Amino acid sequence: MKLDEIDLKLINLLQEDSNRPIKELAKHLNLTIGPVHERIKKLERANIIKKYVALVDPKALNKNLITYCAVSVEKHKQYQFNGFEEKIKEMDEVVECYTIAGNHDYLLKIISGSMDDYQDFVMNKLSKLEMILHVNSQFVIKHVKYTTAIKV
Repeated sequence: MKLDEIDLKLINLLQEDSNRPIKELAKHLNLTIGPVHERIKKLERANIIKKYVALVDPKALNKNLITYCAVSVEKHKQYQFNGFEEKIKEMDEVVECYTIAGNHDYLLKIISGSMDDYQDFVMNKLSKLEMILHVNSQFVIKHVKYTTAIKV
């Protein structure tokens, strides 16, 4: 799908605040409501806009520890990668999981309430996965920048 300048502006506006009324979006784009609504639907159908969510402050929910965890899988066999990925999808503590290149196979972002909660997660969930060879944890001290917006 080819995006024009108006589509790109619309995407940026929606990333800033997806709850903006279409009337307000139309005003920013110098369009009427109908074409803006159609553009939004077109972006949704093309999976450029995947979904709308509420961003929650983890600290407000007593989730004060963010950990990045690099994981190596024991044998580089497809069934082990598939098994690991299926198990990780079931773990609520893991909010992001990436396949990576380099010294490790996966990078996990884990949000937990405390160091004790993280230790419990590693000992009673993560380490029970037989395909794991190595785990390397790094703890976030301070958020310097956080955004989900991709400026276009």
